[in-house]
Amino acid sequence: MSSQSQISATISEATKERLDRFAESRGLKKNFVVEQALLYFMEARSELPDEALVPARLLLEDKAFDRIAKLVTSPQAPTEALRELMRAEGD
Repeated sequence: MSSQSQISATISEATKERLDRFAESRGLKKNFVVEQALLYFMEARSELPDEALVPARLLLEDKAFDRIAKLVTSPQAPTEALRELMRAEGD
């Protein structure tokens, strides 16, 4: 009995191209990269809460990314409603 099994998966052309480039640039076999990626993914999913993982395909558009980056680097002052909420949490 073989200790290996073959799977089949449909992936986007862009993902396949990234896999090809990644494996080739590091001198790795694609089978190895795919198996390691699956193992890491399954381990992360079992260890982390669902809200900690953002699907890789949910890439932000440039405008949205720029807006979020600006908010992170230059946060707005808290509103009175936020101050009230924070005071209420301490009660």
